[in-house]
Amino acid sequence: MPRPDASARPAAFGRYIAEAQADGVLVVQPRMGFADPAAMRAGLLAVRDVPTRSVGTITVDSYTRVGDEAAVLGALRSGVPLNGYPITSYSSLTTQEMLAAVRDPGFPVQVRHGSARPQRIFAALALAGIDSTEGGPVSYCLPYGRTPLADSVRSWRESCEFFARRRGPELEPHLETFGGCVLGQLCPPGLLVALSVLEALFFRQHGIRSISLSYAQQTHAGQDEQAVRALRKLASELLDGCEWHVVLYTYMGLFPQTRHGATRLLRGSAELAVRSGAARLVVKTEAEAHRLPTVAENVRALLTAADAARTACAPRPEPVHDDTDSPVYQEARMLVTTVLGLADDIGEALLKAFAKGLLDFPFCLHADNAGRSRSYIDPQGRLMWSEVGAMPIAPAHAGPAPRLTATGLYDALAHVQRRYDHEPSVRTPAPSPAERYPNDTQEKKMTVVQPARPGPRPEDADAVRLDRHLTSPVTQAVLRVQNRMLSAARAFLSQHGFIELLPPLIGPVTDPGIRGSKQVDVDFYGHKYKLMTSAILYKQASLLAFDRVFYIAPNVRLEPLETTVTHRHLAEFHQIDVEIRDAGRDDAMRVAQQLVAYVVGEVVRDMPADLAALGRDPDRFQKVIEGRFGRITHREATDELIALGHSQDPAAEIDWRGEEILSARADSACFIVDYPKGSRGFYDREHPDRPGLLDNFDLIAPEGFGELASGGRRESDYATLITRMRETGENPSKYGWYLDIARAGLPPSAGFGIGLERFTRYVTGVDAVWQAAAYPRLPGVVSA
Repeated sequence: MPRPDASARPAAFGRYIAEAQADGVLVVQPRMGFADPAAMRAGLLAVRDVPTRSVGTITVDSYTRVGDEAAVLGALRSGVPLNGYPITSYSSLTTQEMLAAVRDPGFPVQVRHGSARPQRIFAALALAGIDSTEGGPVSYCLPYGRTPLADSVRSWRESCEFFARRRGPELEPHLETFGGCVLGQLCPPGLLVALSVLEALFFRQHGIRSISLSYAQQTHAGQDEQAVRALRKLASELLDGCEWHVVLYTYMGLFPQTRHGATRLLRGSAELAVRSGAARLVVKTEAEAHRLPTVAENVRALLTAADAARTACAPRPEPVHDDTDSPVYQEARMLVTTVLGLADDIGEALLKAFAKGLLDFPFCLHADNAGRSRSYIDPQGRLMWSEVGAMPIAPAHAGPAPRLTATGLYDALAHVQRRYDHEPSVRTPAPSPAERYPNDTQEKKMTVVQPARPGPRPEDADAVRLDRHLTSPVTQAVLRVQNRMLSAARAFLSQHGFIELLPPLIGPVTDPGIRGSKQVDVDFYGHKYKLMTSAILYKQASLLAFDRVFYIAPNVRLEPLETTVTHRHLAEFHQIDVEIRDAGRDDAMRVAQQLVAYVVGEVVRDMPADLAALGRDPDRFQKVIEGRFGRITHREATDELIALGHSQDPAAEIDWRGEEILSARADSACFIVDYPKGSRGFYDREHPDRPGLLDNFDLIAPEGFGELASGGRRESDYATLITRMRETGENPSKYGWYLDIARAGLPPSAGFGIGLERFTRYVTGVDAVWQAAAYPRLPGVVSA
């Protein structure tokens, strides 16, 4: 995405956002802060170079936030890591030098701090030449400490007036309210919207003319859209004379612990931003539930959000509604009007409102908060009031409030995390008109609530719409990497004496060992043929001509509908199929290991820009490139899974979830060997000295990406093949041509197949295997 034209100095923050919004582009921003100036510079440069409109972030450390600069200096001297950039402890020259390589007319930088007494931080910003920060007299006081609210209001008044005096012909100071994010979760949206507007009015009263108003994604997409629309409407009504925009925050409460859950929640926030008219999105990463994210993870989150925003559907045409119909708007307007009526000075009005309990945040323990309000999540997932204390609004129900228990509070806190972790197919659909405007009874009658179900959903076909998919910068980067992977694989195999053959697409039989998927029949001149699910039988036959062969083979399998949500299955995919005459299992494993290491190494060496754009850290591949692969038996793997509480059948192939668990726990690629006899097809040879075990293997990628390859030593004895066919439920008469070759002498061999799209997904780090296919075919989803 091109950035604005260059000029002599960085563009004013508000103008940059306005230009992006006029171009129809959602600006994305990470949360990022490092104590070391060089690391901070590297992080900002990585964000600047993301191929979309982005804003850089300098997040201040916790000691600086509370003014404990002695602790900062002690940490810096002793090498104790800080969780952000100590901007008031470094000289202004240090910060200016850190920013010198970063400053760009198309890349504004914002400082985030969380301080109730921010005067020294504002002074440090001015000395460093930074024109944008955020916070507020209430939102950076109540949730964060014990600073009296009156002290915070006074400190913020001084800071705003100081910041406003920096205004000049080419400099417009920008402040963002944090009022729409107070507590992060469990506050009904009307109060969040009201405080965001009130803090914006406080900023304006003390000289700030460029303002952003925040809102944090909560529990229900329809209610959140009402909230952002209400925020925009109130801003347009009350912030005359100001340049303003709305910034949405990806959910700030307990974040999903799984990668797919975190990614879907992030994408949902980007889609919400587009639907509701927010101009900027502050993202979270897949690491959020576990630790501070790396630069690469932040970049990946920015790309994911930008891609989701770019491909988000515009709202469908519908009757024009007045946003005043929204209960969120009505509630927020009542709260704002009530507070503004308390005093002409908005700081004084805020103090009176909290003293009287007219503003009262649920579950907030600050001494200046009344603490009489309570909220709950209704069965539809909306945040509602159960108790409102003295606030001039009504609770969501008549009669006694629902009793809140400790368990109920924990369940509410974990609501979003559990929803996204436990339902991998959950999406954030555009709310219906009835969800946006619940007072419209005609639209209400049209609402249909459908239970979540596995398998394809209508929106999946839209998600993989070919024009959007192929024009996505993520897709293009992935396919460039895949092209390099293919060229590297071909080069490696050719150098090691392999002949590439063009694989068959149809045949009288195909691989029967395909984990519950179905084969596709075709009419071949009156004979029933099959589309290839795997060309393994033809690979074995090809050894009659050459000792070493490989295919880049297309395969078609009608996978079960539940595989739509595994992120690992396609109905049409490709394999790098390899077969070696007179080889054993260890020979095949050695070639597979060397091939994977070589391909990954070539990509890391030749495609750094695409890997960086995809947020993929090359250091993650070091063990793979060095060939340091693990090896465990199937029995050891199943014992580990059972010990972890996963119900894996020791006599069966490891299931998809089990593979994901093992993969997530691995620090490098790992072979699993010696599968039980009944778990695989007839062509895998049984150990001659260990009856009941197969001389085969799977190769599992690290980081939760699951299986990359399957292989093993092949059965070639005619009589044994017939026996194994019957044991696995196959009719030998279907395999006439194959058994004829076996009777005459099928060459003994070993080999493997690497799923190309799965391998590509691992290397590029995309969320789902369909993103690694130019023309995705998801199970059960009809698409181009």
